[in-house]
Amino acid sequence: MESPLKYLFVVLILPMFCISRAHATTTIVVNIGPFESVEAAAQAEERVDWFDADMTDDIACTQCFAAMELQRFLREATGLAGNFAVVKDAGMPEGELILLGGPDSNRLTKRFAQKLGIDAGQLKRLGPQGYRIKTETIDGRRVTVVAGGGRVGTLYGAYDLLHRLGTRWFGPENFHTEVASIKWNPGFDASERPDFLTRGFLAVEDRGSEEFILWMARNRLNEWTVAYRNQSLLRKLGIRMVCGNHDAEWNFFAPIKPYPYNHPKFKGDDNNPEDPYPVSVLYKGDTDGNGKLSYFEAHPEWYPVVNGKRVPGVGDWGGTNFCTSNADACSEFVKNYVDGIIDGPYRGADLVRFWTLDGGKWCQCENCKSLGIPSDHNLRLVYRLDKELKKAHREGRLNRVIPIRFLVYADVLAPPTRPLPDDFDYDTCTATFYPISRCYVHNFDHASCPRNVNYRKKLHGWAVDPGRRYRGQLVIGEYYNVSRYKSLPICFMHTMANDIPHYYKTGARFFQYMHVTTGRWGNKSLTNYQMARQLWDVETDCRGLWQDFFERRYGPAAETMREFYESLEKTFSNVEPLKGWSNNLATRLQAGSNNLFNEPHLQYKRDSGTKSDAPTLTEMVEYGRRCRELIDKAMKMDLSKRIKMRLAEDNRQFTYGQRTLAYYDHCCQAFMLGRAGRKDEARVHLVQAKRVADLLRQDTWSMDLAFIHDEPFPLDGFHSTYATGAIGQLEKLLGSDKPSLNTKPPKK
Repeated sequence: MESPLKYLFVVLILPMFCISRAHATTTIVVNIGPFESVEAAAQAEERVDWFDADMTDDIACTQCFAAMELQRFLREATGLAGNFAVVKDAGMPEGELILLGGPDSNRLTKRFAQKLGIDAGQLKRLGPQGYRIKTETIDGRRVTVVAGGGRVGTLYGAYDLLHRLGTRWFGPENFHTEVASIKWNPGFDASERPDFLTRGFLAVEDRGSEEFILWMARNRLNEWTVAYRNQSLLRKLGIRMVCGNHDAEWNFFAPIKPYPYNHPKFKGDDNNPEDPYPVSVLYKGDTDGNGKLSYFEAHPEWYPVVNGKRVPGVGDWGGTNFCTSNADACSEFVKNYVDGIIDGPYRGADLVRFWTLDGGKWCQCENCKSLGIPSDHNLRLVYRLDKELKKAHREGRLNRVIPIRFLVYADVLAPPTRPLPDDFDYDTCTATFYPISRCYVHNFDHASCPRNVNYRKKLHGWAVDPGRRYRGQLVIGEYYNVSRYKSLPICFMHTMANDIPHYYKTGARFFQYMHVTTGRWGNKSLTNYQMARQLWDVETDCRGLWQDFFERRYGPAAETMREFYESLEKTFSNVEPLKGWSNNLATRLQAGSNNLFNEPHLQYKRDSGTKSDAPTLTEMVEYGRRCRELIDKAMKMDLSKRIKMRLAEDNRQFTYGQRTLAYYDHCCQAFMLGRAGRKDEARVHLVQAKRVADLLRQDTWSMDLAFIHDEPFPLDGFHSTYATGAIGQLEKLLGSDKPSLNTKPPKK
C-alpha cells in the first residue's frame, strides 16, 4: 500500500511545483507578419506601405514594437533580464504567456480566444484605439492577452499594462521615466477606449525629438504635425498628422503668385494649361511691368474690396481674406489646397486644420456682405474644400478620407447665422474652438468671469443652443503654452481638472493645445501628463493622479513639491493679462503707458477700494517667493540622482519665471514712483530691472524648444518678456538710472 504522504505530494505539492516552474518564465508572443524577426518588424516603419490596402505589415510593425516596449520595461521592472523573450506566434512556448493582438492577428490569441472570453467583434466595438487586457489560467498557466480594436489599440494596451504595473513617463528625457520594481503576477481584466478621439498638440513646424514622439505614444496621445521629419515613425505609433495654418491663402492663392494658366489676353504664358476661367472685366494686364502675370493681375475680382477698391489683401499670415462670394476664386483656392495635400507641402496629412488669415478682415463687396457674418463665409469655404477633397478621393487622387477642422476663433468666433447646405458633412467637417484670451485664474465655466463668460456664450452657440445652425462635433484648442507665454513655468492643474470634463460635457471629442515645448519641461511635465490622462478618461480622479505624480516623481520631497505646484499655479494662473494676447501689462510696459493696470483681472496690489478678482502683481511675486522657498527646501533633501535631476530642471524653469515677474515688478514700481515725483526711489528699481534683464538675456535654454512664431528678436528670456522697451521709456522718464547718494531702497 502506498504512503498517504506520497499521495499528498502527487496530488497537491507536485502540481504546485510544476506551476511555479512554469511561471518562472514568461514569453511575449506576437505576429511578425512578412518580416524576418520581431526585432526587424518593430523597426520596419520605413519599409511599410502605410497607404495600401494590405494591413499585414502595418499591424506587425506596430504590434511588434509594442512587444519590444513591453519586454524592455518589464525586464527593468522585475530585474529579470533573461525573462520576457519575444517570439512569433508560430509555436506554443512553455511557461506563462503575454499575447499581443486579437484573434485576427495572433494565432495563439485565436486558439485561446474562447477561454479568454475575447472575440474579434468585441474588440471591434472598442474602436481602433480601444483594447482589452485579460488574464486567465489556461491549462495550468497564466495567459495575459493585450488585444486592441486595431494595431494602435494593442500598442496603447501594452502601455496601459505597464502603467498599471507602476511605470510612468513624466517627460521625454530618460530621467523623467519612473519604473516601479515589481514581481510579475498578472491578474488583469480591463476594457478601455478613449473619451477624446484625438489628443495632442498643435505644431506647424518640424520640431521635436524621437524621445518626445515616444513620450506621446507612451501616454496614448495621437496628434502632431505633418511637418515632422519622420512621418513613418508617427504612423507606426498611431500619431495622426495635421496640416494647415494661417498661411494657407498665401501658400495656395497669394495675389503675387504667377498665374498658372494660359491667359487669353496675355502673351508669354503659352506653355501653361488652358485657362478654365473667364476673362475678368477688371483685367488690366501686367500692371507692374515685370513680364509675368500674377493671380491678382489676372483676376482682381478674386481679391477683396477694401474701402471701395479691389486690393491684393492677402498677406503671408494676416490681412484681408480673398473674395469668398466669387465662385471661381473659391474653386481655384480649394483646388490648389487639395493639390497641396496630394503632392505638395501637406502631403501625408491625416487631418486638415483649415484656417483663414489670423484675425483677418473680410471682403466688403456687396455680394460678400449679403452672405452674412465672417463665420458664414468661412463655412462656405469649408463646404467647398470638403467637396473637393471627396472628389479627389473618388477619383483615386487621394487614397484616404481627409477630415477638416475649421476655425472658430477671433473673427470667426461667432456662430453662423445662415443655414448650412443640406449635405454639409458633419462627420468630416468639425469646428475647432480656440478661446485665445480666456482667463486661467477662473474655470472656463465660471459664472461671472467676464473673459470666460463671453467665450462660454460663443461655445454654447456652436454646441448647445437648440437653434444653432452648426450641428457637428467640436475640437477644443487650448493655450497651455501659447507662443506669447514663451514657456513660462505655468501650472494649470486645478483649472484642467475642471475644464476638460466640462468641454467633454459640452460635446467636444477632440483636443489639442498650443504650442508645447518638446523637452526641458520642468514643472510643465504635470500639465502634459495630466492632460494625457484626462483626455483618455474624463472621469480621472485628479487628486489621486496628483498624489501619484508627486510621490513617484519626487519621492521624499513629494509633500514639499505638491505645495510648490499649488503655489506655482497661483503665481502664473493670471498669465493672460500679464503677457497674453489682449490688453496685457507687457505691452503697456513696452509703450510706457500712463495707466499700467487698467482692468480688474490684473492690478498692482490690493489697496482699499481697488477691485481685483484675480491675483495682483504683488501677490504673484509673493507666491513666487513661496515657491522659491519650497523648491530650495526640496533641493537640500537627501534624494536620488534621478529626483535631483528633475528638481534641477524644475528649478531652472522656475528661475526663468521668477525673474520675468521680478522684471515686470521693478519696471512697474519705477514707472509709478517716477510719475509720483519720487525719481530717486524709481531709479533704484530701474537699476534692479536692468540687473534682472541681464540675467534673463543670458537665458536661451528655458524657451528654446518652443514655437518661435517668426519672432523678430533673439529667443532669450529678456526679449520673451515683450517689454524690452520699458527700460528706454524709464530712462526718458527718469533721465538717469543713478540715484542720489542718500537714497535708500524703497520699502514695499
